[in-house]
Amino acid sequence: MARETTFRIIAGTVADARAERTLAAVSIEDGRIVEIQRWSSGMTPNSTDVDMSACTLVPGFIDIHVHGGAGRNVMEGSEDALTAVGEHLLSHGVTSWLATTVTGPLDETREVLSAARSIMRHGREGANLLGVHLEGPYINPVRKGAQPEQFILPPDPQAFLGWVGDLLPLVRIVTFAPEVSGGFEFARMLSNLRIIPSIGHTDATYDEVCLAIDAGARHVTHCCNAMRPLGSREPGVVGAVMTHPELTAELIWDNIHVHPAVCKALVQAKSSRGVILISDGIPGAGMPEGYQFSLGDLPAVVKSGAARLPDGTLAGSLLTLDRAFANSASMHLPACCSMTSHNAACALGLGDRKGLVAPGYDADLTALDANGNVAAVWVAGQRRL
Repeated sequence: MARETTFRIIAGTVADARAERTLAAVSIEDGRIVEIQRWSSGMTPNSTDVDMSACTLVPGFIDIHVHGGAGRNVMEGSEDALTAVGEHLLSHGVTSWLATTVTGPLDETREVLSAARSIMRHGREGANLLGVHLEGPYINPVRKGAQPEQFILPPDPQAFLGWVGDLLPLVRIVTFAPEVSGGFEFARMLSNLRIIPSIGHTDATYDEVCLAIDAGARHVTHCCNAMRPLGSREPGVVGAVMTHPELTAELIWDNIHVHPAVCKALVQAKSSRGVILISDGIPGAGMPEGYQFSLGDLPAVVKSGAARLPDGTLAGSLLTLDRAFANSASMHLPACCSMTSHNAACALGLGDRKGLVAPGYDADLTALDANGNVAAVWVAGQRRL
């Protein structure tokens, strides 16, 4: 398909984390947004205009926590698998993502990092891969969730640097349990390397989370899941998240992992600027009822709209970010945009070029129809859907 490098998108509504406007023309040139104008019937259309007047145009979604989808698994560790997952994400409005590993053999995790490096160097179809989120292996077995316990390791800065080696620049986030011996030192090392230390799969107390913040932790993995909950006398991880603006909280808003009332309470406590919606998507996302797959070395199945291990433990999610956006729609539109794109871009240090519909920003855009379905997607100004 031929792609124009200079064109306008005429949208019924244009929204991002800062504003919402009706009937606007977004001008794009060489992959960047150059101008946004209010559209009126008196303006002269161009032959290259793209008519999205029945749609809402938002920044492309950024999914910083996704393990797979459409039957493919990040842990396959191949370029083909990562490309297939990227194409699956694109179909749900995601324009950028982090390939997310599970706790497993270190050689397999290195294969994921290596495949990600190759894709980022040479480019592939699908959503734009920004790096890797290591979910483990430095977690607490008490809160392991669907992570295989035999591969869990204590957080050790030198051991980490040793096995990651030359692939270190690919690592953007590491989920770890700060209360495990060595955890605070590990957080300081990650922070010094400008890798996001993310508290998750943790039994940390409120006070231990405060110490982790002092050590550089600024992020929490799938808040409310696989962590010490809020209690009246021990606020736990969730209490620390709600009371510390330093922490940005990932949230699986699928109305299964976290009750919608709790989702709303978390956003009210932190504001929409403090929450990042994630899919935590796994290979079963986009697959039919009864589909069987593996998460690490654990068997899982798609059952009644969720992915579960044989003992009933939730094993990642079947969520996609277009559905998360729709589930959060009780918030105003800029808040939804903030939680699905801008906050993630800012967390990754990309807030000056991704996550807003504004001049100078990458033309990573998603158009949603009146029912919230993805109608079109652009990555760096190229229409991919």
